[in-house]
Amino acid sequence: MDRISELPHEILGSILSLLPLKEAVATSVLSRHWRYAWAWSTLTLDFDPEETLVGFKYHSRTLQNKKSHRYVNWVNRVVEQHSGPNIKLFRACFDLDRRFTSSIDKWIEFALKKRVQVLVLDFVKEYGINKDSYMFPRKLLGLEEGFASRRCVGLKSLKVLSFNFVDVTGEILEHFLSVCPFLERLSVSFVEKLVNLRVVGSSIALKYLKLEECDDLKRVEIYDTNLVSFIHTGTAIDLRLSNVPSLVEVAITSQRNDIARLCASTAFMRLAFTQLACCLYQLETLMINTQVAEYNKDYTFPILPNLKHLELTVEGDYKLSLSQLSSFMKASPYLQRLALKLRFWEEPFNEGRKIKKAAKCPHHYIKVVEVSGYCDRTNAVEHVMFLMENVVALEKLVIVPYWSWDCHHSGSESGKRERKKEAKSNGSFAECRSYLLDRFVGFLYSLVAKVLSSQEFVYERDQKRVLEMAPWTYWRFLDATR
Repeated sequence: MDRISELPHEILGSILSLLPLKEAVATSVLSRHWRYAWAWSTLTLDFDPEETLVGFKYHSRTLQNKKSHRYVNWVNRVVEQHSGPNIKLFRACFDLDRRFTSSIDKWIEFALKKRVQVLVLDFVKEYGINKDSYMFPRKLLGLEEGFASRRCVGLKSLKVLSFNFVDVTGEILEHFLSVCPFLERLSVSFVEKLVNLRVVGSSIALKYLKLEECDDLKRVEIYDTNLVSFIHTGTAIDLRLSNVPSLVEVAITSQRNDIARLCASTAFMRLAFTQLACCLYQLETLMINTQVAEYNKDYTFPILPNLKHLELTVEGDYKLSLSQLSSFMKASPYLQRLALKLRFWEEPFNEGRKIKKAAKCPHHYIKVVEVSGYCDRTNAVEHVMFLMENVVALEKLVIVPYWSWDCHHSGSESGKRERKKEAKSNGSFAECRSYLLDRFVGFLYSLVAKVLSSQEFVYERDQKRVLEMAPWTYWRFLDATR
């Protein structure tokens, strides 16, 4: 017997608990002594598919089904063999639907029985289409007549709950909030059945609430709670806030511009600030999508005295975009970090459309500016120039190009193929990497030199790091500098 096998069970268990799940299970073949060591010592059951989902959407339906069944069988085997009393995390991540309801129900029962602290069900769909999604069973929580809940002990240990492409109703989520005394984080994404959600009462422990792309969601009520962060993306909702003294981070975005369904575009900013009226003075982080918001020169933005971080998603070709940006800067006198996400339509009629200049609005507290979605358009340059002219105390400027932010950043198969195509057409990356970086840095300096002297501008290493993470973006910038 080797020396490691002679170690006390407690130490052996600690070692195995540090290994990824697949590696921990693989130790069972080492010897008879190791055969079930992982089963009683592994506390983190993260069923990470790793490379299995790469190119999943390009497979035939037969191969997709085969891989899905293989994944479900793997989880089933681990669940059946695990013999430890508790687990900290249970995460299932694969393209699964209602066909596997029986197995998924057993996974949830197992996790709750083991007093799980973090439960993540991520049944991601490659195309983001919510079709035949798994429905969380009401009977599992004792919400159906004749089914008494036997898992209250497990629910009392839950701290983090995340559903992605898992259909849940407001009733189920509210039940979780009422019976889980330590549930601090709740994330729900791509859910069809969620219409209304109430987060009410000081007894609720929830601190972080995230709702993404729940298309049927109509109303969210948050009253008398200690919620710290509320993130919402998707169709506009009727948001009602009251007595939320700890709320310091809010995101109101609409990735598909669906907010136009609720109000006229000219009233968007007024509506957004009205919904947040009770907490505007205390907000420290605000993320907002203004793509469909028309600028109204007669509307004065309320002051956000404690705002430190502002993230704006704007329509880069909107003629009054700079005026709107100026209004946000004036309303946030002590802002320290500004993240600007530029979005551009690809329609030909937008080409050559110039945005209007805005009056100067010097800001003396912003130190960090990040511009995402930068591309070879005049209006993109105009946004950068406006910020450089008005952010008086600028210490760090980060520019993330469109190609990396909107496409390649995800590491998708299409992105990988595009990068290979670019590398092939432009020659060896190893041969031209240094040249491209020099060209891009030179472009930045030439841009900055129009406003600042060379002594006042420092090329941040962070910018180089961003570029090194996405080197395929250099060619994009060459088009803007030729």
